[in-house]
Amino acid sequence: MKYQLLMICSLLGLGSPWNQPSTCYVRQTICSTNYKEAIEQLTDNIDGHSQQIQMLEAQLVNSNGQSEMKITELQVQLNTSIQILQADKDSFNESLQLVQAQLDNSNEQFGGQIMELQTQLNSSNQLLQRLQDQLSATTSVLQQSLSEQENRLENIQLIVEELRLGTINNPASSCSDISQDRPSGEYWIATDSTSSPVQVYCDMNRTSCSCNTAGGWMRVANLDMTDPNQNCPEGLRLATRTEPPLRTCGRVKGPVGCVSATYSTYGVEYSKVCGRIIAYQNSTPDAFHPYFSNRALSIDDVYIDGVSLTHGQSPRQHIWTFANALDETRSTRYVCPCTRPDLPYTGVVPPFIGQDYFCETGSRQAVSRIFYPDDPLWDGQGCGGTSTCCEFNNPPWFCKQLPQPTTDDIELRICGSQPLREEDTPIEIAKIYVG
Repeated sequence: MKYQLLMICSLLGLGSPWNQPSTCYVRQTICSTNYKEAIEQLTDNIDGHSQQIQMLEAQLVNSNGQSEMKITELQVQLNTSIQILQADKDSFNESLQLVQAQLDNSNEQFGGQIMELQTQLNSSNQLLQRLQDQLSATTSVLQQSLSEQENRLENIQLIVEELRLGTINNPASSCSDISQDRPSGEYWIATDSTSSPVQVYCDMNRTSCSCNTAGGWMRVANLDMTDPNQNCPEGLRLATRTEPPLRTCGRVKGPVGCVSATYSTYGVEYSKVCGRIIAYQNSTPDAFHPYFSNRALSIDDVYIDGVSLTHGQSPRQHIWTFANALDETRSTRYVCPCTRPDLPYTGVVPPFIGQDYFCETGSRQAVSRIFYPDDPLWDGQGCGGTSTCCEFNNPPWFCKQLPQPTTDDIELRICGSQPLREEDTPIEIAKIYVG
């Protein structure tokens, strides 16, 4: 019986009546009563549970009925919504058909407008082409007319140029007769002494000449031996050196004396002479010592070791003298008057040259019989610590106002009072202008 009770309790979910505290009352009942009472009690309990099950089943049936009603209600609402959506769809389709009809109508109208615009564009293109053709024809006519006008203008300019002074068809009598606002360059001149016009270089702005900054100077000498294409003028000897590279024009080998080169002025009258000469010291020149030794010498004689610039003949007329002195270690008759201002000069400057000269030496120390390439003469530079020769008359450019106008040619002479091996003054540059 005990084991049967345990099985009943297990089926009712009560567990072991001896192990579960919540069912201890069953054990107590079994222990304190008889089995009949326990079964009755258990039966009552089962009946109670049956009633509860019946109530739950009733509630479930009721809930199922309510759920069916809710589903039916939702189905009704769903059908209603579907009907509304169908109506909206029909309305949308009608609107879409209306819009499509309007769009088709607009496309027809737009297509017509496009065709009309295309027609207008074709007409405009045709008009534009006609205008372009007319413009091309007009441009061609204008270009031809302009070309003819340019040819006429060139002819007029040629005529004017031919009529201007300084051209071969209208030569000037001198550079000073040519307008000062014209550029420096080659011009044609003709004088009574020339049978036909000659072309000369006219400098319209000889600012380096201190006596006059105005233009109209005619260049009569343009010797520049730094130009390998130039040669020495007739009468002078070419001398070349390789260390340093140097080309100069000096005295010819032979006895004591002067060698000369003459530069034509083409019979042009002038009253001023401007220019510069750059040369070098060779061996032992003595500046004004030749005149000191023989004061009977004239400008026609070898009065200088250096270069003499004159015009005219019998006697020559002095323009400028370029003296080549011994060295800068002493103050004697063999050096320049400006070499040692702190010591008295014992030489004599020829009175017929006055103050119209440059004087310099190329030797800073006691002179030797060598060539001095490092210090060019009369360039206004390298005159030594005590010398004032670079300040006297402001070399390298000289400017001489003649006592009276002349048309004489200009003579350049290189002079030496001793043989060539003892002294020479070879020239590198000689630029001479008259005005």
